[in-house]
Amino acid sequence: MLLLSFLLALLFITLTPSTWKHRWRDRSFITWQVLRYLAGVAYGGFTWYVAVIDQSVSAYVAYYGWVVAGGLILDAVLYSEHDRRTPNRSASIGGVVGILLVLGLLYSWLIYPITITKDQYEIVNGKVSEKDLEPMNEQNIPVVPREYAVYKTEKVLGKVKNYFYYDVGEPAIQKISGKLYWVTPLEYKGFFKWWRAGETPGYITMSAEDPRSDARFVEAKMKYTPSAYLGDNLLRHIRKQYPDIVIMGTSFEPDEKGKPYYAVSYGYYHNYRDTRDVNGVILVEPQSGKMKQYPLKQVPDFVDQVIPYEVAQERNEWFGLYKHGWFNSWMGKRDVSRPTDWDGINELVAVFDRRGDMHWVTDHTRDEAKSGSMVGYTMLNSRTGELTFYHGANGMLNGKSAIHVVEKTFREKRWQGTTPSLYNIYGEFTWVVPTVDSNGVLRQFVLVDAQDEKVLGSGDSKSEAFNNYQYAISTYLDGDDATPTTAAKITKVKGKVAAVHKTVKQDDTLVQFLLEGEDTIFTIYTSKSPYALFLEKGHKVEVEYIDTEELHVAVKTMKNVTLDK
Repeated sequence: MLLLSFLLALLFITLTPSTWKHRWRDRSFITWQVLRYLAGVAYGGFTWYVAVIDQSVSAYVAYYGWVVAGGLILDAVLYSEHDRRTPNRSASIGGVVGILLVLGLLYSWLIYPITITKDQYEIVNGKVSEKDLEPMNEQNIPVVPREYAVYKTEKVLGKVKNYFYYDVGEPAIQKISGKLYWVTPLEYKGFFKWWRAGETPGYITMSAEDPRSDARFVEAKMKYTPSAYLGDNLLRHIRKQYPDIVIMGTSFEPDEKGKPYYAVSYGYYHNYRDTRDVNGVILVEPQSGKMKQYPLKQVPDFVDQVIPYEVAQERNEWFGLYKHGWFNSWMGKRDVSRPTDWDGINELVAVFDRRGDMHWVTDHTRDEAKSGSMVGYTMLNSRTGELTFYHGANGMLNGKSAIHVVEKTFREKRWQGTTPSLYNIYGEFTWVVPTVDSNGVLRQFVLVDAQDEKVLGSGDSKSEAFNNYQYAISTYLDGDDATPTTAAKITKVKGKVAAVHKTVKQDDTLVQFLLEGEDTIFTIYTSKSPYALFLEKGHKVEVEYIDTEELHVAVKTMKNVTLDK
């Protein structure tokens, strides 16, 4: 990399031979050339060593084209004449060439990207589906927000030896042994901390499913990390072996046994440098520095994120904007949509389906600043890059609006909604929005119906929030259409009450009861069914409820046959 900097620094000096022929004895000219060369060395050092840019033809043009153009124009101005009587024709020609180069570079930056938008749409190769999200149960849904994971992780960091050398890295949800965790590597606080420590001590895990679990420090010494310096820097270490690849993103990925790896997504540019394509990952052992390149279809199963967040985000933008080209995205706007802007929160959410596959999920809205509803949502497989657009949620509440609903609900407490996730819960498109206080402490789980914002359930625990959401569905959404899927079907049952428990909650009473021969706990509020207040053991009842195959179910209607009420 340093040798390349010295070689390409020659492009910073005067490139017209006749100028050198007439001025090589001029001390000021030579001094000026030396200064330009040193500036070129510094520029190259930053480009290739610090920024670790790919060493490809397109990179040489992009990063040095303007250098050559600017140098030719500058030399045409400074050295337009050899002397008062002899014009420097080669310098003048060089100036013209420099101007043409500038025009070419401006075209590549400003005009060319407009001409390839159709290609960018086609490279996404998105599929359109009318199907709904597959139903999810309570155990499949991560409810611990990133903010709370960071809060708990920082508390554990304070117990790590020489903790003042380190800081928490970027947390990411990972599937390890079938369960979801927030995984956060420790990073150096700065150059001198790296110099003294030499390696980081490990990483911290926090359950993404159980907010009551504690974060845990996993000891695993790591030398090659993104925050290390000089030759220990992870990307610089990779660049030494793979100089021409485009590094697109880094994901910290422990395997099923907890052994840490960095999965560095790589690929190449198409359409000059305006379209990038992920070809696979380079898996690096951060302790030894050993690395192995895996093509896209051969990536080990424990690696969840092959397609980086930034690539998934741009694919969503291309798919929503450029179906009919660039001009339509600005003027006609036929079939145009955008990933919803969530006011600084990451628009893409890592979601795991029932098979354990990770997807980048986001909702799309109309290309209007104040739009509060979706036109659909996308799921992009984080290992294959396959994008599917679902029309089923057209006209429903988008993620930004779901956050606003939650924050209005807890306005007095000033709790904030975190990144919303869209799921199919009890047959309803549902936004799951955990809330945190100003310190990042988790306060409530909130489930908001995407079809009707008045239908929501919240609770201090995941189970309480789900139970309250069941009740909200049964109370506010009438008719069988409210729960159309097999995961949350309407069921009728008759039986004799085996046990009853009543709990007074503010202006309402929660009635829970068991039927003889049934393990299910039936739940109903007296505001929904006033005569439920008089339910006693031994009463015969007819119950219509939402069968979610869970222990607690919400009753839609109940008739007390004994009381004929």
